[in-house]
Formats: sequence, structure tokens, C-alpha cells
Amino acid sequence: MAMRHPLRRQTALAALVGGLLASHGVLAQDSMDDVLGGFDELDNYDDVIALDTDSKGFEQKTWDPSGSLSLASSYNLKNHRSSTGTDYDGLSKLRLRLNLGLDGQFGEHWRSSFNVSAWHDFAYDLRDTTYTEAVIGEYEQVLDVQDAWISTRLGSNWDSKLGRQVVVWGFADNLRVLDVLNPLDNLEPGLADIEDLRLPVGMLRLDRYAGPWQASAILIGEQRFSRNPPIGSDFYSVTDGQGNAVSYREIQPEDFEELDYAAALTGRFSGWDLSLTASRRWFDEPYLDARAFDSSDRNASQEDFERDAVLRHSRVNQFGYGVQITRGGWLFKHEAALIDGLQLTSSSILEDPLPLLNALPIINALVPDGGQLLPTDVREVRRYDMLLGLEYFGLAQTTLSVEFAARHIEDFDQDLAWSGYLEWRGESAVRMTRDFLNERLRLHLISVLFNRDGEIFSDSGGAIHRINAEYEFASALVVVAGAVFYQGGDQAPFNVSGDNDRVFAEIKWSF
Repeated sequence: MAMRHPLRRQTALAALVGGLLASHGVLAQDSMDDVLGGFDELDNYDDVIALDTDSKGFEQKTWDPSGSLSLASSYNLKNHRSSTGTDYDGLSKLRLRLNLGLDGQFGEHWRSSFNVSAWHDFAYDLRDTTYTEAVIGEYEQVLDVQDAWISTRLGSNWDSKLGRQVVVWGFADNLRVLDVLNPLDNLEPGLADIEDLRLPVGMLRLDRYAGPWQASAILIGEQRFSRNPPIGSDFYSVTDGQGNAVSYREIQPEDFEELDYAAALTGRFSGWDLSLTASRRWFDEPYLDARAFDSSDRNASQEDFERDAVLRHSRVNQFGYGVQITRGGWLFKHEAALIDGLQLTSSSILEDPLPLLNALPIINALVPDGGQLLPTDVREVRRYDMLLGLEYFGLAQTTLSVEFAARHIEDFDQDLAWSGYLEWRGESAVRMTRDFLNERLRLHLISVLFNRDGEIFSDSGGAIHRINAEYEFASALVVVAGAVFYQGGDQAPFNVSGDNDRVFAEIKWSF
């Protein structure tokens, strides 16, 4: 346990750029990555750089600095503790955050962008509570490089971009099926929209334009995974059978160790759009690999299991497509994807239980009477994801949307069920956005429900409900206030976060 942690520094940009140039070329805790954030990088180079070069007196800027300073706070409405016993009553965040950016323009064809973010959360100074080192390291203070790229136009129909950036795939706004290239910041589930949660990744992107078509080829050298609540957080849900929090070493691939590849073909037509995507990448959600644990050792303990079991990431191929169609005030969306090579934890029964082994870190596993359930193997499977969405923008100043997603594991069996997986996992999202006062005030209402076995609008797995408003006092000053309510369920992290309701506010000055 600890109260302080040194400032964390992330990513050496020089190594990223140099490495890309040189290379020519499980646990239910992490299932939140698919959905949290609902609550688009522009596709054409010309949209990003709109220079009126025909205007008389046009003055080209070489450097354009920008930034923002914000103070954000949240307050827990219910007295509750994390699975490690940390008290989370009252003030949970008082974060001062500084963002600095510098955009560059070199001639007509070269552009660059560099953005860095730093924050310190004073709630950890003010509260008389002992936090885990993992919580202090993730939440108290951070220095992080955001976008850091350089781009150029290669002829009249080619663009390239090198560096840390965000690439958005698909058309859904609240749930994720095709949008898989950028991990998410899930440290505070449900408090922000997906556009504020994507983490930029170092990559080389090449785009070709031909009429309504855009073809993209992407080479990803930086291996970056979603930031999820660490052990000690009130959202951390991995526990043993007695409710004690457990954590495992996570083995992540090194940057440039094995490059990820991705490609997309997008067509934009009158009244409808089409997107085809393919990628070979490291899967964001890890699985628990306990094959190194010796289950025949009668003296094996819980500590031995936690030492030998590790979290690993699958190397998967994903193929998908998306379509959106506009008719009057209606927008129809559909996405689907096949994920091949997905590794999942497989569990089996030890009929002769190990006396020193406590219980297993399996969420909702059905432990047979008279036996002991133990993760013993790893299975490779296919998963099919599908999404349907409908948006209506025919009302003045109002947008309504609903999205449904279903995820199906092929060749599902009891060994996977004992590991906490679901053959069918579903998500439903309903959202309303309305503007007032000449668009100076914007109200958001959103609910995301988690369910199983093809249920629709069921919250058996848990739910998030959020209401918040944004008010623009001036062009550079915005205030946000709202509340988020978590409904407990049988899927992580809702099995531990049912009492995590909170109100939040933020004031942000941009310059």
C-alpha cells in the first residue's frame, strides 16, 4: 500500500518514429472495452487542412500553439469500499489538468501535431485514506503524450501520416464492433464520450483517394492496450471465491516486436456509406493462462497460483464491414465482424480439491458441489460480433439514437462457461442529445445495458445511466455537470460497482 507515486512518463516519440521508419516493411474485467465510452478523425486530408490559398493576402502560419486548463471533480453518493477494503466515501476526484498542443504547417503539403497532457488529482492529498500503489500510479498524477504525428500529401491522391494518432473505423457512436485500432481509457467508466476516451497509437498510415472511395493501409508499431481500473479501485472486479481482490502479471508484447497490420476501404455515396475493414493485431482483452501452475502438487497454495498464472493477449485476425443509410431524418447503421484466433481460458474440475488453494478468479462461474474449479488450459475460438443502430435527427435541436450489439463465441462449451465467459453477450445503448439557448447548452441522456443469451433491453449484466449538461459561457469557457448511476449485475465490473453512483463537474478554459 502507498500514498504517493512518482510522475509517470509515457512513450518516447523519437523511438516510435525511428522504429516505424526502420521497419519497412481472461477476465471479464476487460470486456468493458467494447462498450464504455458511448456516453471521428476526418477521413480526407483536405478536410483536416482547409487552406484558402486562392484568397488574396493569405498568410501561412508555421506554428499554431493551443491548450486548455481544466478542473474536474466527482463525489461518491454512497459510502462503499473496494474489494481491497479502500474507503471510497465522498470526494473521489479533484483533478487539475493541463493540455498543450502545437500544430505545425510546412509549405502546402506537410503538417504536424504534438499534444501533451498532464494532471494532478488533489483528492489523494485531501483524503485520509490508504490507497494501493496501483491506484496512486494510475489516478494521482500522469504525464502523457497524446497525438504526435507528421503528415504529408504524396501527389494529388495520396496522403501519409506517421506517429501517434487516432483512427476511427465504423459508424456506431455508443458501442464498438469495428472501432478496434485504438484502446480506451476506462479508468472512470461511463463518465465521458468515446471521442474523449480513445488512446492514440503510434502507426504509419497511407491513404489513397479515388472518386467516392478511400483506401487505407496501416502499419502499427506501438503496442498499447486499454487502461482499466487497477486493483484497489472501486471498479476493480477480479476476486477469488471469498471476495478477496487478486491480480496477475500481464505479459504485453513489446513495441515493434510483432507489427500489427490493418486495411480499410470506405465508400461515401449519396444517401449511404460502406466500410470494409481487416486487421491482424493483438487483441485488447487479455485471457488468463494458468498452464504453468502444477495442479498435481498437493502443497500448492493460492500464492503459487497467482505467481504462475499470467494474463496474455491473443494474436487475432479480424474482418468486418459496416453500412449506414440515410432516409429523411433517419440514419440506419449496421456493423459486423469476425474475430479469428481468439484465445480464451478453459477451466476444469479437480475432483480432489487442493487444500491450500482458496478459490478461483472466475466471475459467475458455476462451481460444482464436491469439486474445485481450476483454469487449466487455453482454447482458440472464433467470435462473431454484430451491431444494429438507428438514429433520428428530425426533431429540432434533438438527436435520438439506439444501438444493439451481440457477441457470439463459436463452439462454446461448459469449460468456457466455468471460466466466466458467455456464449452470447449483448449490449444495448439508448441516447438523447438536445441543444438549448442557441446551442450554448447541450443536454445528454444515455443508458447502456449489459445482458446475455440474446436479451434486449435487459440489465441482468448491469447498466450505466448518465445525465449531464454542457454550458458554453464563452467561446473558450465550458462548464460540465452531471451524474452517473451504476446498476449492479452479474457481469464485471457491475458485480462490484452497484454502489459507485456519483455526481461530477468540470470547468474548462481553452486557449
